[in-house]
Amino acid sequence: MSHPKIRLMLVDDHEVVRLGMRAAFELETDITIVGEASNGAEAVAKAGLLSPDVILLDVRMEKMDGIKACREIKSQFPHIRILMITSYTDDKAVLASVMAGASGYLLKNVSRNELLKAIRAIAAGQSLLDPRKAQQIIKQAPGNELTEREREVLTLVARGLTNKQIAEQLSVSEKTARNHVSHILEKLGLSRRSEAAAYAVEHNLIQPRDYMN
Repeated sequence: MSHPKIRLMLVDDHEVVRLGMRAAFELETDITIVGEASNGAEAVAKAGLLSPDVILLDVRMEKMDGIKACREIKSQFPHIRILMITSYTDDKAVLASVMAGASGYLLKNVSRNELLKAIRAIAAGQSLLDPRKAQQIIKQAPGNELTEREREVLTLVARGLTNKQIAEQLSVSEKTARNHVSHILEKLGLSRRSEAAAYAVEHNLIQPRDYMN
């Protein structure tokens, strides 16, 4: 019984890099490239149209960098798995990738076999971040600073409730509910409610059943 092919999207601002990536996958029978993008903004626009299973996303690009693009894509399409790839590595970049919802982080000098293995692992729902390092990094993430009340509000935000509805649910004023939401966004370093909901699901701050896309 044959399995569905992994639908892969390539995102890098250098055409020669995209050509190299495409060449690395073209002989694989279980992977099909559904499209490319040359910057983060284009990647966000195409993600919904191309419906990839996995996006191979460059970290540093003009117009919109990979971290922001990852956050935008995950907020709109939480099911898409994202593998960040870059020529640079540091804990700050890894933390930013984790917070944005990426499932892995690789350097561009990896071998073809390592890249193929990574794509298949990501598509299967695995994470390429070392568990101990990921745990250490996630402990630094702002989400761990949320109070119990803020986590409760975040769950309601994820369900799609407005500030007024949250206020009614918690028996508080609408102003108090609005302040809670503002504090949550500030602590998570996000700007939109949808981003906060997607981030919360990705990092187990709430359960997936509480999320309403």
